[in-house]
Amino acid sequence: MEIIEKLQWRYAAKAMNGKKIPQEKVDRILEAARLAPSAFGLQPFEIISVSNPALLEELLPVAYNQQQIKGCSHLPAAYRSVPRPSSPLSAKAST
Repeated sequence: MEIIEKLQWRYAAKAMNGKKIPQEKVDRILEAARLAPSAFGLQPFEIISVSNPALLEELLPVAYNQQQIKGCSHLPAAYRSVPRPSSPLSAKAST
């Protein structure tokens, strides 16, 4: 199968099976994401895993109220990092 065919395949989970993903597996996935390349090697993002049911409930509105959020064992979330004060990017951001 060619790479384009593989990239065209998608699957959207409509419900979770209630099984917890082992933390070791979650850690490996997060580490792989952390090591993924980014433009200029800046890694301008952080990736976390949310498993607290109360936090998952709070995330519902920003996840378009997709009910799968409440049923997942771990929700990977990426967010933009704030440039460090010593970063050349922070000087540009403040102008």
